[in-house]
Parts: sequence; C-alpha cells; structure tokens
Amino acid sequence: MSPRIKICGLTRTEDAALAHAAGAWALGFIFYPKSKRYIMPAAAAAIAPTEAQSVGVFVNQMQDIDAALKSFPLSAVQLHGDETPADARALRGTFGGIIIKAFRLQNIQDLAAIAAWRDAADYILIDAAIAGQYGGTGHTADWMLATAAKDSGLPLILSGGIDAANIAAAQDAVKPFAFDLASGVESAPGIKDAAKIKALFDTSRRIPA
Repeated sequence: MSPRIKICGLTRTEDAALAHAAGAWALGFIFYPKSKRYIMPAAAAAIAPTEAQSVGVFVNQMQDIDAALKSFPLSAVQLHGDETPADARALRGTFGGIIIKAFRLQNIQDLAAIAAWRDAADYILIDAAIAGQYGGTGHTADWMLATAAKDSGLPLILSGGIDAANIAAAQDAVKPFAFDLASGVESAPGIKDAAKIKALFDTSRRIPA
C-alpha cells in the first residue's frame, strides 16, 4: 500500500477535488485566522468533497471548535498550538471524531511531552520547529526526532517540507503512519499546483509497501 497522504491548507474547490481524486487519505482546512491558508469553517464545508475525511486545524482555539463543528462536521480535529492533554480530553466530551496533536520538535528533550498525550490523542503530527510559526513553513522536520517520537505508541503523521522529491526518502527514514503536506504541493500559500499533486501521488505509488 502506498503511503497515506493528507493534503492540508486547502482553500479552493478545485484543489480539494483534485487532492481527493488523486487519492488523499485526508483533506486539511486551516481555521487559524493568522495563517496564510486560513479558511472559514462554512467555506471549507462548501468546498470539501462530501465523502472525504476532513481535518480542521486549530491553533490555541479550543473555544472556537464547537462553533466550527456546527458549520462543518469534521472527521478530525488537529490541535496545532500549545493545547494540553486536558484540553483534548474535554473535547472528547463533545466530539466523537479523531484528535491529532501536532508537535514542533527542536531537540530530544521535547519528546518527553508526547507521553502525556497517549490517552488524549489518536495521532501525533511532527512538524518543523520554526520560532513564531505554527506549521506550513516548508522547512523540513527533524526526521531522527520524528522516528524517536514513534516510541510514544501513537500513530505518527510526518509533516514539514515533504514533497515529491523527498517523500520516498522520508518513508524510508521514518516510516510514518501518514504524511501531511501543504507547501510541497503549492504554487503559493493556499493555492495548490496540479502538476505537483500529480507528481506527489505518482511518486508515492512507486514507494514499496
């Protein structure tokens, strides 16, 4: 089976349709207003293929999630800020879908924080650590730290600078549960590139299971 791929930062109907048709495991929509890829939940609901697994990305916005879910019944919520395991457990009370917790790892000491999420999240996502930025930077995550994060026992989604040119190497080095891409298939923030999406999925299908 080729690697699972989540295409994130979608803002246009045609891009969401293309990513889904190409075989994306999940589609990501960013509800963080400071992001260059921001989209309102109702607008995201309007462009998402109905049968797709849709993920809403929030950054320190626990208070906004319930309202977003009323506009867009998401398959998964991705917590990409400084949320706590207690925040995620509280969310379980109102949300029956998947919870993804993102970590921006800088050093081996940062791995210790993941253990507290074993009973609070369904997946962890490892992204590049860039000061003052919550993902979507195009910088490559530390693959050695990402591999070490798998010891948590939670399925790992690898993000940070993945594209058609390095996805095979990333699969070989980390063997994550899934990949998460935004800038790696874009011509501009929030604007996906059809040729890059095609190249990504063509390459991923050639990666040995």
